[in-house]
Amino acid sequence: MGGGGRAGGFREGSSAAVPAREGWAAGARAGRQLANLAGSRTMIAGRRSRMVLHGLAWLTLAAQSAQQPPPEQVWRHFADWVRNSPPSAVRHKPVMDLYREQLQAEGLPEAEARSRIQMISGELRQKSRENNALYWDAMFRFGGGPERPLPLLAETVRDLPPGDALDIAMGNGRNSLYLASLGWRVAGYDISPEGLALARQRAKAHGVEYEIHQCGHREFDFGKERWDLILFSYIVADEGDLESVFGRKLWDSLRPGGRVICEGNFCEPLARHLWKAELPGMRLERYSDMEDYRDGWAADNVKGRVIRAVIRKLSPQEQNAR
Repeated sequence: MGGGGRAGGFREGSSAAVPAREGWAAGARAGRQLANLAGSRTMIAGRRSRMVLHGLAWLTLAAQSAQQPPPEQVWRHFADWVRNSPPSAVRHKPVMDLYREQLQAEGLPEAEARSRIQMISGELRQKSRENNALYWDAMFRFGGGPERPLPLLAETVRDLPPGDALDIAMGNGRNSLYLASLGWRVAGYDISPEGLALARQRAKAHGVEYEIHQCGHREFDFGKERWDLILFSYIVADEGDLESVFGRKLWDSLRPGGRVICEGNFCEPLARHLWKAELPGMRLERYSDMEDYRDGWAADNVKGRVIRAVIRKLSPQEQNAR
């Protein structure tokens, strides 16, 4: 009975009488079927997991896209804030810090607020002259700009006789005021009405005069051998300005013996561009590129990369003597 069970070839626990060899084959087939089924379920589960992850990623991107309005709307919100907000009582606080605080007060997450500010400070303000002017209006309206003259300017003109000076992108007129107080005849230009309004107030308050022009780099008439000094103080310009204005046109407007003074990141491309142009009589009197305190808008000094350059135009006599 028990032994007969073993000798008869029946497996214990089977629901049907299956010969042993056939049982082994059936068991193997069943095992493979179970493995295949398990594998199929694993693959299906894997596909479903990937589909879920892709769906979540898509929903995240969609949510981010929904949070990020079109660029035109981003700029319009900034422009309305500039036009409708009273000037800040916190002078010299960067305007974009004030605007970020406004965005966060309206419920925008800090990361999204910073993303919008980066967009405004970069591509959006450069889209048109009007956008750029409004951006700098905001800078002057809420921050006022630096008050003291550029130290490099004061150091360079200390022993020079007064002459005719051009203050490029003059802003609030701080450098024009300094030169005019030393007896220089000064002209300056800027695209920002707010900045130029401050420049006029400054001249009136100190009883000095200087010419003020509202225009851009490519619109100003530089003239021929008109200036003894041309100042670039942390200006903003692009490659097109370099090609069309700050090359031969700039150099021809400088009198023999005159100087170009530059401080800010623009100095590097300016000096390189003038050098490549092989302009007659060009002498680089000073050039430095180092970490130093920037002459900026913040209340406390900020250290960063500072480039300074002084370029002199030799007279024909000096050129012949070389």
